[in-house]
Parts: sequence; structure tokens; C-alpha cells
Amino acid sequence: MSRFALFTAHRLFLAAGLALPLLASAAVVPDRTRLVFEESAPSVSVTVSNKNPQLPFIVQSWIENESGQKVTSPFMVLPPLQRIEPNESSVLRIVKLPELALPADRESVFYLNIREIPPKSQAVNSMQIALQSKIKLFYRPAAVKRERGEDLALGLNLKIDPAAKQLIVDNPTPFHITVVGLLAGPEKTRMPIDTVMIAPRGNARFALSNTAFSTLRVSNMNDFGGQSDTLFNCVANVCKGVRP
Repeated sequence: MSRFALFTAHRLFLAAGLALPLLASAAVVPDRTRLVFEESAPSVSVTVSNKNPQLPFIVQSWIENESGQKVTSPFMVLPPLQRIEPNESSVLRIVKLPELALPADRESVFYLNIREIPPKSQAVNSMQIALQSKIKLFYRPAAVKRERGEDLALGLNLKIDPAAKQLIVDNPTPFHITVVGLLAGPEKTRMPIDTVMIAPRGNARFALSNTAFSTLRVSNMNDFGGQSDTLFNCVANVCKGVRP
């Protein structure tokens, strides 16, 4: 989940030696960081809560595709606009439309955007801040089944390229797998990497500070937004997943 700040300022002056500290935290908070939409389900829901004890907020919601473009099909979020009172909660429903036509052999990813709009301030020289949350929405067709507790990262193919000092990760599975960390060797030395979501049948490369390790733990995100570590044994620059 990522947050973006949108600012509207009136008569905002910046002068030498003058600093304006800006601290902001979201008032409207969703109860999860990702959603899985099974083909058999008519809809999925997320609860959003206004944590502010004094102010109501307008909440604007919409769906974006993988390219970040706003879409009105094949999913729709209801209600797209609503007011949530202080310390109150509401439910957003994502429904699929009849014209849904997505790949049946792999997951598709969309994004649910939730923007909070604060009430207009009556103060002079005020600054209004609107924070936005973005939640991954995975559409999982009926042919793509995941067993409860199944470790998807075990399906990854890992190869070490010593010359390039890179780890090559191939994802032959029909699932999106998000890699958030790499821990090398029995000491679990953390490799500095950026979080990468690897698409089904896709691949990614990670720079390695060290390639001389016999084990590697791949930290990845599960369906509930939690983090799991999957152990791989590495021999001759090829790493194989170890089932518990």
C-alpha cells in the first residue's frame, strides 16, 4: 500500500531561514493492503475507517489498471464517493461487470485507490492535505487455484549470475509474487534490494553484493499482506526451494 500527498495551499510563503514542517498521517484507513477477487465471487469488500475523532471526511474511490490508468470496467467500486463521520466506518464493494474478459490461465492485477478529502478549513493561510491509499487487487480465475497456506515462492526458479553479480528470478507460476527481501547464508545476511512484484510468467533481476552463499531466503508477501520467508538451497549457481 502506498500513500500520495496532494496539497492545496493558500498564500504559502517560503523565505530564507523560514521552514514549514509538514506532518501528515492518514485519517481514513483501509483494513487491508491487498484484495484477492476469486472468479466465483460476485464481489469483494474492504472496510475503511475514519480515525479522526472530530472531523468528517469525503472518501473518493476508483479502480486503476496495471498501467495506472483509471478504468470503469471490468470492475466498479461502490460507492465511488461518500462521507464518513468521525470515528465511523464504511464498506467499499468492488463488483465485477458482465463484460469481464480477463486471462483464464493467470492472475490479473488492478489497483483500488482510496482518497480522503478533508473538510474545507476556515482558517486564513491554511493548507489542506488529501492522502491517498493504493491497494493491490488481484483477480484470480477459477483455473488458478491456491491451496490454503501454499507457499507460492517455492515455484520460483532462481539462478545466480556471478559475473554480473545478479540473482535471476523466473516466475513460471500463474500468480503475482512480490519479493520484498533476500537473506543470504545461515547468518541471514540481508541483501539491499528494492521490492519487486514479479508477474506470472515474468522474471526479475536483483543486484547481489555477494554471490558466495549456499542458502538463500526469499521474503515475499502472502494473500493477507503478511510476509513469509522461503528457503532455497544453492548449488552450482542454481537455487532450489526447500519444502518445510
